[in-house]
Amino acid sequence: MLIQTFLSDSKNGKGASIIGVLGALLLAFLALASPGALEELSFGPFKVRWRITKIEATLESIQLAVIGLLSRYERSHLRKLAGKADDSVEYRSEMYQELQRLQYLGYLKPRAGQPDLPDLRNVMESENEFHLKKYLEITKMGEKYLQLYGESVKPITVYSDGEVKVGGEKRGKAKDWRDVVERAMDAGWIKEPDVEDVTWVGGAPDSLMPKEARMSVDMGAVARPNGTAFRVWAPHAKGVEVAGSFDGWAARHPMAIDGGGCWSTQLDAAGPGDEYKYVVTSRSGELWKVDPRARRLTSSTETGNAVIDTADFTWGAHPWQSPGWDELIIYELHVGTFNRTCADRPGRFSDVAERLEELAKLGVTAIELMPVTEYAGETSLGYNPVTAFAVAGDYGSPTDLKALVSEAHQHGLAVLLDVVYNHFGWAGLDAGLRRFDGWYENDGDGIYFYNDWRRRTPWGDTRPDYGRPEVRQYLRDSALSWLEEYRVDGLRWDATAYIRNVDGGDDRGKDLAAGWGLLRWVNDEINARQPWKISIAEDLRNDPRITTGTPEGAGFDSQWDGDFCHALRAALTAVDDADRDMSRVRHAIEHRLDGRALARVVYTESHDEVGKDRVPAAVCRGDPEGLHAKKRATLGAAAVMTAPGIPMIFQGQEFLETRPFDDHTPLDWAGRERHAGILRMYGDLIALRRNRTYTTAGLRGNQVDVYHCNDTAKVIGFHRYARGGPGDSTVVVLNFGDDDYRLGLPGPGVWRVRFHSDSKDYDSQFKGSPSHDVTADDTGLDGQDWAGRIGIGRYSAVVLSQDRPQ
Repeated sequence: MLIQTFLSDSKNGKGASIIGVLGALLLAFLALASPGALEELSFGPFKVRWRITKIEATLESIQLAVIGLLSRYERSHLRKLAGKADDSVEYRSEMYQELQRLQYLGYLKPRAGQPDLPDLRNVMESENEFHLKKYLEITKMGEKYLQLYGESVKPITVYSDGEVKVGGEKRGKAKDWRDVVERAMDAGWIKEPDVEDVTWVGGAPDSLMPKEARMSVDMGAVARPNGTAFRVWAPHAKGVEVAGSFDGWAARHPMAIDGGGCWSTQLDAAGPGDEYKYVVTSRSGELWKVDPRARRLTSSTETGNAVIDTADFTWGAHPWQSPGWDELIIYELHVGTFNRTCADRPGRFSDVAERLEELAKLGVTAIELMPVTEYAGETSLGYNPVTAFAVAGDYGSPTDLKALVSEAHQHGLAVLLDVVYNHFGWAGLDAGLRRFDGWYENDGDGIYFYNDWRRRTPWGDTRPDYGRPEVRQYLRDSALSWLEEYRVDGLRWDATAYIRNVDGGDDRGKDLAAGWGLLRWVNDEINARQPWKISIAEDLRNDPRITTGTPEGAGFDSQWDGDFCHALRAALTAVDDADRDMSRVRHAIEHRLDGRALARVVYTESHDEVGKDRVPAAVCRGDPEGLHAKKRATLGAAAVMTAPGIPMIFQGQEFLETRPFDDHTPLDWAGRERHAGILRMYGDLIALRRNRTYTTAGLRGNQVDVYHCNDTAKVIGFHRYARGGPGDSTVVVLNFGDDDYRLGLPGPGVWRVRFHSDSKDYDSQFKGSPSHDVTADDTGLDGQDWAGRIGIGRYSAVVLSQDRPQ
């Protein structure tokens, strides 16, 4: 478990995928702890013979049977250890607990001059990250482990003429990728290498790379020092040409068919910034089409052109580490309205950047951008994409998006991005994807889409054909491009229920096996390449398979919990107290998929709900900024920030935005001044959720016990914790009804009030009901051994915890 927790990068649920690292480090540990006590055993890529005759009883519980071959996901961690990547890792409280255990057993003896365990914990908690190499040094394993890694995993180098070297030794020339793999395995590799395991010298010929890698690397328009290479998939075309501004649109340059239905050419005159189009000769005539893989379009209409991307953005040297998932506080925003400064155009990426400082001060750790791909029309929510690659010109250029990501990182904010792969927008497709090479069946839309009954979705008959390898590759490459080219920190997939099932339901007979396969493939690819980045599904079917690891599940790390939102909104907006269902609220709070808190995203407002009503308006339509609206809206905010899950708020929620959301109405930023106290309350709640004062670590823990649910008084009480005890155990009381309340408590001593939403500091209209620190008595209540009287205002929340021992 020690190594499992240390190498997970906070990706809960991926423990099974790091089996090899667990075994490798455990055996290295044992070798140092008791050399000579080991008998023959081969493991991982190391091919090292150990002698095992005895393993101490105290370690028998660590099952050595889990030792196996390293997966691609595990190799990403090995590269960190070998200096092939940044080796910083998110800190989690379980790590320190395991360190204490191993020290107690005598297997962890810090080196002289290195920090002892308490000092190490302080460093980890304050910096919220640490380095694998540093940890290995402290545990006396580092040098030995890295030596084994360096000796056993021999580097692979492939030259442009096909020559393969493994560990510096020539292994002959390869004709194709299969030859490269065989030479690596002949030289000692236990598992097949990936393309990223190879150092390519002088550029790799297509034949030496897997088909999937070839499709990814050179599709679209790729600017090179001596011009631009064009490659497009059009399997039914009789011919394809490219025309563009690079020669004043004077000529149409023929492209050659090069296998797999792809056409390609190299034009020396074409370069970054030039506009171009493909001229496809089909069975029904000529079609002028924009490039499906273009990063930029002049417009989505038939008069629009693709633009060769400059791809020369300078990221700079500022350090960045994505926040751990228990540190995530998501702020969902719509680029077009978040900071719209001009009446005649939507907001732009640069407008969003102007407000990042305010979001950082609020305490959120991630912004989630609603879709930013090119769309049809003057404004859009973004869920009608005409392409999977092009950045919406209304918001800016690809360079502008990269600049926003870079600026966000410099403010300590991760960037998550909504992607839409369940359908494409009906309007605007004629210029590109629809009937791209002229072929279609059953009056369908051609090669990128299903052309039978499977094409239908609630948003039009444009479901991508997940069964076509080239379409799957197109969507997979799109997902990875946002993560790698634009360096976003995670993806939120729109309506995954309609990717995995024709009707978006639970009828297994209508499951799309190829859709399930796409979800698993892309998530496996992300785990292999950038496992610290999060994948979130908007599935809204409460299906645990979505956040179950592959191959059994879809492999997402988290999913939106729509049931939480609906239960809380129903309780908050009911007119009469008697109609507030506390059992439903209880279920919403304690619900965890597979017992993992972070496997769900919790919220009371998202772009779906706020198109109808913001919470304050739903509470009191006649007075959405009045006392009742403010009290219940902020009670909902307290529930979001204290319940198990990844909290999310929607733009403007932090200063009580009351107007319904649409794709053109600017956010009312004057609300920040009008409701400065509410804004401060959100900041205080976020600080508690992030454990900024080291008194509420339980709010980031995995455990919850809703031990009090009073449907008469309308009060919920629950205990959040990781391990429990002072500084960790946190009690949350949500009052949907009366004042002043007696409640059970999980421990003796003084419980300090860390937060009370009824404070007049947050709003002058609030009652300011007394809420003082509580000394627990031993009378017991609610199944707890101790109890106390909690001061709490009507429609308010109180958060209590105990000080850590000094």
